[in-house]
Amino acid sequence: MHVEIQHVTKAYPSSSGHVIQALEDISLSIGENEFICLLGPSGCGKSTLLKLIAGIESSSSGSVKVEGMPVTGPSPERGFIFQEYALFPWLNVRDNISFGLDMTGLNTKTKRSIVNEYISILGLEKAAKLYPKQLSGGMRQRVAIARALCLNPRLLLLDEPFAALDAILRQKLQEEMTRIWLRENKSFILVTHDVEEAIYLADRIIVMTPGPGRIKEILPISLARPRVRTEAGFIQFRSRILRLLQADEPEAVDMPPLACTASERRMPLLHEIYSCH
Repeated sequence: MHVEIQHVTKAYPSSSGHVIQALEDISLSIGENEFICLLGPSGCGKSTLLKLIAGIESSSSGSVKVEGMPVTGPSPERGFIFQEYALFPWLNVRDNISFGLDMTGLNTKTKRSIVNEYISILGLEKAAKLYPKQLSGGMRQRVAIARALCLNPRLLLLDEPFAALDAILRQKLQEEMTRIWLRENKSFILVTHDVEEAIYLADRIIVMTPGPGRIKEILPISLARPRVRTEAGFIQFRSRILRLLQADEPEAVDMPPLACTASERRMPLLHEIYSCH
């Protein structure tokens, strides 16, 4: 699915009456079947940009078009996966996944077949009758992904879906996300502040500046898949991106040495920490 963003700006009114600029003059083209990562520090407008593409919010100026048509609201063709899963606690895994399909008018046999397919793809067979409170964070996120994919969107939008997971589970789901993207042949746009996650997943990384969010650089990731985090090429991309991000950080302020007491001077560890003489 082709997405065209032209000179988009987004501003919010604050409680004090001032205007908060979230995005400023964003222009970006996303092609068919691309995996794009929006990368940047907290508050740079990544999630706001994703919501504009989804049609959940509208821009203050500029245009967002999908397949040449202006985005005026949400669409089943643009699936959205939230960081906090957004599952219905009163529905089990199977019913959560089928929730969107229940509104499509498909017959029961077809819906069951689709749900079974994605339960299998996401490895949820043993959890199909469980409720969200009985699931780990990783399992809940799998349910959310299955629910979005079973509607067969042409574009999948993911707002930091792995942010709350531990490192090992996060890497496992990143591997599964790559496999699903290759299988589904769809466009994916993922918001993240994790540099390694972006390099592992993306065809292109959109590096954004601190707020108001602008595009600092667009980096094509030329590494072959599956990607190995310890290989030289991966590490080189990581170093390059970190330099881009660190260039936007405020310079450290030199602080005067702390004064030390006589008792601290008698303690070697504190002596070393405080550099007392």
